[in-house]
Amino acid sequence: MERTSTPQALLDLKNAAGKTSVSRRELMKLAGAAAVATGVWTMLPNGQRVFAQADQNVIIYGSGQDISNLDPHTGHDYSITWGQRATYDSLLRFEENPPVVKPLVAKEVVGSDDATTWTITLDERAVFPDGTAIDAEVVKWNFARLLELGLGVAWMFSDVMTADSITIVDAQTLEIALTKPFAPFDLILPWLFIAQPSIVEENAGDDSGQTYLLENAAGSGPYSITRWEPGSIYEFTRREDYWYTDGGASKPVDRLIWRIIRESSTKRIAIEAGEVQYGDNFSVEDIEGLAAIESLVINDTPSYTPFAIKLNNQAGPTADLNVRKALLAALDYDAVLGAANGRGTLMVGPLPPQFSPWHKEDLEVQRFDLEAAKSFLAQSEYPDGFDLEYVYVTGLDIEEQVGLILLEKLAELNINLTLTPLVWPDLVARAADPATAPGMFAVFNSTNYMDPDNFLWQSYHSSMVGNWSNASEYANEEIDALLEQGRGTVDPDERKTIYDDIQQKLVDQAVEIWLYCETANVAWVKELGDLPVKDNSDIRLLEYTV
Repeated sequence: MERTSTPQALLDLKNAAGKTSVSRRELMKLAGAAAVATGVWTMLPNGQRVFAQADQNVIIYGSGQDISNLDPHTGHDYSITWGQRATYDSLLRFEENPPVVKPLVAKEVVGSDDATTWTITLDERAVFPDGTAIDAEVVKWNFARLLELGLGVAWMFSDVMTADSITIVDAQTLEIALTKPFAPFDLILPWLFIAQPSIVEENAGDDSGQTYLLENAAGSGPYSITRWEPGSIYEFTRREDYWYTDGGASKPVDRLIWRIIRESSTKRIAIEAGEVQYGDNFSVEDIEGLAAIESLVINDTPSYTPFAIKLNNQAGPTADLNVRKALLAALDYDAVLGAANGRGTLMVGPLPPQFSPWHKEDLEVQRFDLEAAKSFLAQSEYPDGFDLEYVYVTGLDIEEQVGLILLEKLAELNINLTLTPLVWPDLVARAADPATAPGMFAVFNSTNYMDPDNFLWQSYHSSMVGNWSNASEYANEEIDALLEQGRGTVDPDERKTIYDDIQQKLVDQAVEIWLYCETANVAWVKELGDLPVKDNSDIRLLEYTV
């Protein structure tokens, strides 16, 4: 199987966007590629391709979410990643939609035939702003800090490597001996953001620099921080001496501004007035209003971000298989899509339906059927009904509306549903223990890399119980074994068989209620062009975004 470029190439902020094809037979060999041939396209740190004319040197992004933590080894959500991509470089980078990996600090990554040994060759030009080389020692130090802290994206790496896995061959070369085969290892390398060890150590304090790095950058990225006002504005200014260059073929914007606008209506007024060029998370009503404005473009492309209701598989009534089946049958999926104004693609199982070839096309999932719901409930340990809690993120209208749709239908089954809005940190805390996790937990799950391992491991491997991504508290030894087999298998046909089996078993066990992949409610001014990556998971699809 090959990873190849899609017809709509994105230009990365680093502007090294060639059309390199990545062969899975070699497990991945990345080399430098031809530079882009235009001077007006560039890319935001979150992966968004933008149009920047000579007299247009500022891009203002209107968002309701703060950039709460820039630490490259502990922070991880879509807004955090936006800031990290502005101020840090990573070994590889994502490009295009669907995304592929391209070189950055690593100019070549080659895996062994069994996916256990990976050789990383660094670009000798890569330096921090003070001229310090980004060499093998620096990269090893960053791997070690990530694994030691065990936060942020560490889960992607910690199951397959330790700090002892890394051998420095020479100043520009590292060899990674994984503790077990991991076929998509190359796909997680864009998530190792590289900090300058000396700066972190000088500001280590008593927490390995975590406090300092919340609001300070120690990276080699193309932008520096020039304004940091939590709750208001985060501003990044382009470095004139950034180490990566494409010979002047493109002109990055001079300033990137992340402006906090929490209310959708206020954000709508701002983009209509030209105060922001790009806005995310508009309400259904506001996105409809913006669609009527000729000068704006409205996203129309479904994301790879699944929206699901996690069902507690370990505690309470939802631990009963027939109860879970009843809940799946009691939800009016057409009403859910209607609440989203049709801006989504119904899920058929745990993988995005457009995620070819990995999505199992012949899956049959339960749809709305109240009589079937009553039959399932009658076969459960709770035939006379029960109390159930549905938690969702405060302020996310669509999650509340789904809860209201459930409230009405479940009443007919004598299930008393309580809707509980919580701020995100409180939801995360509730998921930390199956005993405190709610029966139903509404969540948009992130996409970090385009491999079935990304979607399925974080949501269904028992090692992720206690993490919000596995708020279903799902632990199954058979699924664990299959997931471990899948990530350790190189042959794509064999992997396909394994992941098809996993999807079927998860559907049979009614692990959760899969809703839809959202078509993100984002809008931008036409001057930004036809963005190939139209997803406020800009990071979510990396978060990818992308």
